[in-house]
Amino acid sequence: MQPDRTPHDNENWSQDMEGMLSELRSDPIFLPSKFWNNINLINNDMLKNEGIENFKRTLAQNYYNWLVSGINDPQFRNVLKNWLCHPSLTPFLIKGEKTIRLQTMRHDKPTTIGGRHRIIYNIFVALLWDLACRLDRTNLSSWITEPKIGCPIQVVLGNRLISQDLANSIIEGNTLASLVGESRRRLRIAEIGAGYGRLAYVWSLMRPGTYVIFDIPPALATAQWYISRVFPGKKVLKFRPFESFLEIEGELGEADIAFFSANQIRKFPKNYFDVVLSISTLPEMTKDQVNLYLSLFQQLSREYIFLKQYKDHTNQFDKTRVRASDYQFGSDWSLIVDRTDPVQPKFFNRAWRKAA
Repeated sequence: MQPDRTPHDNENWSQDMEGMLSELRSDPIFLPSKFWNNINLINNDMLKNEGIENFKRTLAQNYYNWLVSGINDPQFRNVLKNWLCHPSLTPFLIKGEKTIRLQTMRHDKPTTIGGRHRIIYNIFVALLWDLACRLDRTNLSSWITEPKIGCPIQVVLGNRLISQDLANSIIEGNTLASLVGESRRRLRIAEIGAGYGRLAYVWSLMRPGTYVIFDIPPALATAQWYISRVFPGKKVLKFRPFESFLEIEGELGEADIAFFSANQIRKFPKNYFDVVLSISTLPEMTKDQVNLYLSLFQQLSREYIFLKQYKDHTNQFDKTRVRASDYQFGSDWSLIVDRTDPVQPKFFNRAWRKAA
């Protein structure tokens, strides 16, 4: 992890956190579930101890991220199968750290990954990158690199940093691109539960428009901190309380990326977004929250809904079990994409289109 600390950044991040939590309390159904209360306590401690400048070695490891350690892992088998059908030199060209230092929910303190685990992890990232490149119709993978901000695990291909987050985001971004087609108008995209903003980073390089993130802290504060530094030249609308959508409508219309607490989604007008999406989120909420969000997705999207979620997942903390069959929308929504995720077989990729 990076040795240098940035007290000013961490102080500002903490202040942002307090404002976001205060806003969430104004509409309690949007407060973190028991599941996320538990994870957030761990994430907050990690960020406090290791600094936000190292979040890709701590908090990010507790989102949609996998420390693949064996060749029998289903994700490893999937990407290996793809590589065997389309072999390349990529797995032989990567360079990685001799020991990977990080901290996850399973570790009370920072730990190191070396030996066989490190080798398999690096090979997994290389094979996943190969799959992302093959599925990338936008050609973004030919030049994009993992930002150094956040201190990512060093997996280097040629002169570029790559990562599993970047590869998965390229795959997801291409799914979105296939939905909206070749339109060059400024699209409005809403993501609910964006982690640290990995997909927002990739999509913002793919298409012009406004990318709006709704989330809870510390994810929301971390994403705002990260995206503001990754894109210093873009117009970023940072989180702030507001009473009426009219207060922020003009500024939002000019923004490239915007940040809102989860409860502020209720203040947006119907059919405001072209696409509403969410990745690995809903089963981690209470049942009432799941139902609320499924309703809000339909109200706020005028064209598409994209979900990437567990096919069957039980959240023991909140006694919530959500199966693929539970994701149902009204009669004016048609299921147009329904597949197993190309990398993680426990997840589905589904997209719905609203009738004209």
